[in-house]
Amino acid sequence: MDSKPVDPVQHPQDAAESLRKFNHATYATTHNPRPLPYPGEAYRAIAAYTALAYRMPQGFEHIGNALDTLAEAGHLTADHGDVDHHVNAAIAALNEADELARSLAAVLERAHSATGVLGYSGPQ
Repeated sequence: MDSKPVDPVQHPQDAAESLRKFNHATYATTHNPRPLPYPGEAYRAIAAYTALAYRMPQGFEHIGNALDTLAEAGHLTADHGDVDHHVNAAIAALNEADELARSLAAVLERAHSATGVLGYSGPQ
């Protein structure tokens, strides 16, 4: 059975779509006034976001490495300006995104710890 390889870009696109679905599912409406009715659900959601944040830097590094490899091989052009300038700007921005993702993960860990002690005491 031939299986077509998955375009790696599909994975972050799927993650973005999953986040969109989460946002819609957790939006309070008159038909769904308590979309996360228990603190354990918030705790689990925060854990998932934390894992996502921790995994982002490696992807950023891989994108930067790919751009650098293409540039070194002479396989890039630019609509305007110097190719190396654009590659270096992209890699610098990806490095900044790496730092921000690591900061985000650390902050989410604090939120995760804070919600870990919460329990539900409302009506059943």
